Amino acid sequence: MIYSQRYEALREVLQGVRHSAGLTQAELAQKLGRGQSYVSKIERGERYLDALEFILWCEACGASPGKIIIGI
Repeated sequence: MIYSQRYEALREVLQGVRHSAGLTQAELAQKLGRGQSYVSKIERGERYLDALEFILWCEACGASPGKIIIGI
């Protein structure tokens, strides 16, 4: 597990973004061209999300990456 408090906050925000978009992990994964376990591992803190993946995640959920990152 990845134990940075700021990264934990990011993971919680990303999960909230996904929920706000009304997407399941499997649906988001499909939009990203990944498997469901990819989304699950990020949300559980078992895998880091790089900057480009962060942008793609937000866009797939219909959220502004800039607005999301400012709130963290």
